[in-house]
Amino acid sequence: MRMQQPDLPPIPPPSTTRLAVATLLAALVAAILLVTVVLPAEYGIDPVGTGRALGLIDLYAGASSAESKGQATRTVARVDPKIVMPQAAAYMTDAVRFTLHRFEGFEYKYRIEKGGGMVYSWQATGRVKYEFHGEPDGAGLGVADSYEKAENDHASGTFTAPTSGIHGWFWENTGDTELTLTLTSAGYYSAATEFRQKHDPIKHKTRVEEIPHDVTPPSK
Repeated sequence: MRMQQPDLPPIPPPSTTRLAVATLLAALVAAILLVTVVLPAEYGIDPVGTGRALGLIDLYAGASSAESKGQATRTVARVDPKIVMPQAAAYMTDAVRFTLHRFEGFEYKYRIEKGGGMVYSWQATGRVKYEFHGEPDGAGLGVADSYEKAENDHASGTFTAPTSGIHGWFWENTGDTELTLTLTSAGYYSAATEFRQKHDPIKHKTRVEEIPHDVTPPSK
């Protein structure tokens, strides 16, 4: 047997007067919170003194102090010294052209102190084998640090010397046609030397001939 629920009287909607009163009460509570809590804590404004009584003014002062310290720290932050590297050596430039006979190789190197650097670009009329390397001071005969080894007809870049010594290239023409190679550079080097193998007919052996090249300061 199913029991019937008694009919409930309908709930009357709130009157316009009640809605108006509730809205006014909510606005009043929000205004009180704004004056007594939000303004003292967020902006340091305390018109009725509740912010100081509740410690909200101290909260605002602490946040402002931390922000000021952060700004001061950012203002005096120093740049990484590796970005700027003052150089003791004079700034020099070099532009030179070489001829490579067929199956011939030679070296060309700059005297650069540790931390000194240069920018460079070279172009050949054909592909050559090359190695960019350096010979540190006091390392002994035949000891070299290799930086780049490849085969191409051009290369360019920047270089910073990891050690004091002579730094440069060995180029080799592996073809049977004469080639021309042009090198331009600028940087903090003090000398340039060309190293060529030359046959000594008296001693009947090949020796390395050192040919100094002039490097010049940029024209004013």
